[in-house]
Amino acid sequence: MKLLSIDEIIAINVATTSQNGQKTFVRNPHGLESIVALPRQSAFGQQMYETLAEKIGITFIKIINLHPFEDGNKRTAVIAAEIISRRNHNELMMANDEIRDLALRVAKTDDSNLNYHDVYLQFERHLK
Repeated sequence: MKLLSIDEIIAINVATTSQNGQKTFVRNPHGLESIVALPRQSAFGQQMYETLAEKIGITFIKIINLHPFEDGNKRTAVIAAEIISRRNHNELMMANDEIRDLALRVAKTDDSNLNYHDVYLQFERHLK
């Protein structure tokens, strides 16, 4: 599967924040490295995130929760999800208010209380 690199995620963040005249910077470089590594992770020959929806979901969640940038993390997560979908010959058919609400829910929910599987299912249902 085609995923995103660190440089691509940074470019997404710069593009989304500069539209509003904001300046941003990487405030959590180790978190950013983790975001790129997680969807590629495997253990005992088994991928930890097997489906495209899981890979999109973990990237989306971690961009929001690890807060790698000073600003624009939720916007970056949304655009990253859309780009990963398209790179893998899918379209993310989620209305703007749906993906916004999902991003806000992820941001407002403590990581230990977040139902990751539910987030993955939301992406699975909306990939076409």
